[in-house]
Amino acid sequence: MGMPTAAGTGFTAVLCTAPGCGIDDDGTVAGRLIDALRGAVRASRHGVLVTTGCLFGSAACGVRATAPVVLVQACDAERRPIGLAVRVGPLRTTADVDVLVSWLRAGRLDPAALPARLLDFHRRAAVAPLN
Repeated sequence: MGMPTAAGTGFTAVLCTAPGCGIDDDGTVAGRLIDALRGAVRASRHGVLVTTGCLFGSAACGVRATAPVVLVQACDAERRPIGLAVRVGPLRTTADVDVLVSWLRAGRLDPAALPARLLDFHRRAAVAPLN
């Protein structure tokens, strides 16, 4: 099954607002990230931004540096999920934020198109059930 293309793909970007993701911490890129995600959603035809509490639980977040994480789920025009949800992060720099937003705007939500450093949580989640 191929990845959806920009023309028919929307997305839901779920931004964690828990302390471990640094949403109120000026030492992180969280403020820039939320503004950038809002812009990407406004520029998209079917994009939605959701904010929520911790996405991964204190065990996963308590052992890492404070930095934002975003869960991205591709969806069709009727908002039905398509494919796997991608856990992006931790986002540590403005360059990381720019890469995420460019990836969302391109509309082909293939995790292979993201740098490995932004797929740390995604890889851990894929391996976790095997442990």
